Amino acid sequence: MPVTSMATVVTPGDPFAHWHALTCRSYSVTECRAVPDRQFRARVSIGALGPLTVSDIASTVTGEEPIRVTRGPADIRRDGRDDFMIWQALAGDTAFAQGGRRVRMRRGDILLHDQAQPFALQFGRHSHAMMLTVPRPLLLARLDGAAGLVARPVAGSSRLGALAADLMRDLLRLADGAEEVSARKVGVSALDILATALAAELAGSAATATGSQRLQRAQRYMLARLGEQGLDVEAVARAQNMSARSLNRLFAQAGETPIRWLWRQRLAASYRALAEGAADRITDIALAHGFGDVSHFSRAFKAAYGVPPQAVRRSGGRAPVASPPADR
Repeated sequence: MPVTSMATVVTPGDPFAHWHALTCRSYSVTECRAVPDRQFRARVSIGALGPLTVSDIASTVTGEEPIRVTRGPADIRRDGRDDFMIWQALAGDTAFAQGGRRVRMRRGDILLHDQAQPFALQFGRHSHAMMLTVPRPLLLARLDGAAGLVARPVAGSSRLGALAADLMRDLLRLADGAEEVSARKVGVSALDILATALAAELAGSAATATGSQRLQRAQRYMLARLGEQGLDVEAVARAQNMSARSLNRLFAQAGETPIRWLWRQRLAASYRALAEGAADRITDIALAHGFGDVSHFSRAFKAAYGVPPQAVRRSGGRAPVASPPADR
């Protein structure tokens, strides 16, 4: 049976330009002011756990300037990758800014990072962190409000934070030497726990319209019935003892409509099922998630994710690797 292994793709002694090109190719296109090679040492190791990618990232700079990596709107437009990253600081000095918040990560802290939003990363004189790359649909299927929880650290000293931090470090060890099937199952299960920790620690502190208890009850009702093809606004409203107009107003406060939200959840759950190998046939997955027309499902899926359902099943949910930009 195939065994997973970590690949060291940047080693101490590699030039800065190689480090930047490699990180652009492996994660996302970014801008970064060059650091003289004589002042720079880094190591990057990458492994796979089913649809997740785990990375061990360390760097040292001896000059006065830290490494500053930014990703702006222009970078996002030319590089469509939109994965979420879950970071854990292991040692040293790492800072992150996104969504109007800036945080300096302490050892053991866990933090959510969205590649689809502009961000800035700063690595100090010494930085050591691990990172899980999670395909966007897989996290949103577990934590719908993830995009609003970026740059809000979960303290490693909290009960759930400590559990999540330990679990992430275990995943880093598991990615080097575990059987592929076992690693895939553990990675998917770990994502359930990490999403729960992020939701429990952060969702209550995020001031978003989805904090409405009535909206959350309606969403839970709909999530439990994704496979019901006849589910519509009137049926949901009746079950929640409200009018269809009131239900539409609740969703409008979060910038959604009930049906558009339901459609997105069905697609996200289908992506999750495909990536995690929940069924052998595309038809079975489409029908299980409320799609009566498989051709329509395939078109909607490709429009949402840029690839057909078959491609996700073959790749295990991992996004294709983009070409790096030319070195500056």
